[in-house]
Amino acid sequence: MMEALVLALLVLVTNLASGGAVAAFLLGRNERLLLPAWPLALAGFALGPFLTTLVLYYTLALWHGAPVLVAWLLPLLFFALVTWMAGVGRGRLLTLLAGLPASLKDRSLWPFLAGTLFLLLVTVVFLLNKPLVDHDVLEYGVQGRIFLRDRAISYQRFQFDAASGFHYVGLHGFSFPLLFTWEGLWGELLGVRTDTWVRSITMWYAWLLIAFCWSLLRGIDRWAAVFGGLALTAPIGFLFLMTIYHLDSMRIMLFTCAVAAFVAVVQGPSRERMLLFGALAGAQAFVHSVGAILAGVLVAVLLFALPIRWNKRITWLAQGVGLMLLFGAVHYLVDIVSGTGWIFQDIIWY
Repeated sequence: MMEALVLALLVLVTNLASGGAVAAFLLGRNERLLLPAWPLALAGFALGPFLTTLVLYYTLALWHGAPVLVAWLLPLLFFALVTWMAGVGRGRLLTLLAGLPASLKDRSLWPFLAGTLFLLLVTVVFLLNKPLVDHDVLEYGVQGRIFLRDRAISYQRFQFDAASGFHYVGLHGFSFPLLFTWEGLWGELLGVRTDTWVRSITMWYAWLLIAFCWSLLRGIDRWAAVFGGLALTAPIGFLFLMTIYHLDSMRIMLFTCAVAAFVAVVQGPSRERMLLFGALAGAQAFVHSVGAILAGVLVAVLLFALPIRWNKRITWLAQGVGLMLLFGAVHYLVDIVSGTGWIFQDIIWY
């Protein structure tokens, strides 16, 4: 019963309220971004759980041994601030959501609704019957629990925990392991040990990815969204993406958003779009090391592809890269200098 309570609270607070706060914040700046409302809002919802881990990262990296209550409270205060800063975006988000019931009269949206209900059913079945058994996610879960136990993030030559004998050999940022830490903090406060919410994250980001691609295609043609959605979800590889507990749906969703922001910057250069690209590129980099490499490639392309003067191009790129580092890519610089050496290390296989 308590596990179900923690799951419900985390979905409401982290997926919906925190994600909604970021969505409202972005919509509140759309008079400068000039981007389609629904894809922008969905990118905001994708950033909700991620930014929770980012706040936890800075908290535990800068304050070793932070009290449980403080580590739990700081992300909530951060999103309260984001909600306040959203301004008119709060009304814009509510208007979008209020228009959903009427939009369902359009029969081209019925396949999306049916797919959403099916994915919800799959999620319930898996959460009730499939424990945390998939390989890589167990590694992330153990490391996230170590962060929870120590309430500290440190960098060392070998990411080894002497108390448990666990050696974390992952090359990725700490965003996904910190999801386990976040759920664990709620469990500490409520007296329960659970991983149900983190297991649901796989399906949450898979649904966001479908909804994001659907909303982009719907901007072209409503039936293009239907056939595009089918083309996206029908392959067996995507079905595995939805049903194997892993960070893949999270990283692919954030990377897709980053690529969409990249295209928007190239098509209509502006400082605000560059900053949005930097934030999304940093987010997907902090989830997975391949994202860090791809972020560097995208920045290099922008250096030569932006159709603006060189002085403005370099200034905007510097600001975007700065935000990229702030949104988690700094992890790899620290890991190279003070930690494992990242991709430049000699990997020991056991």
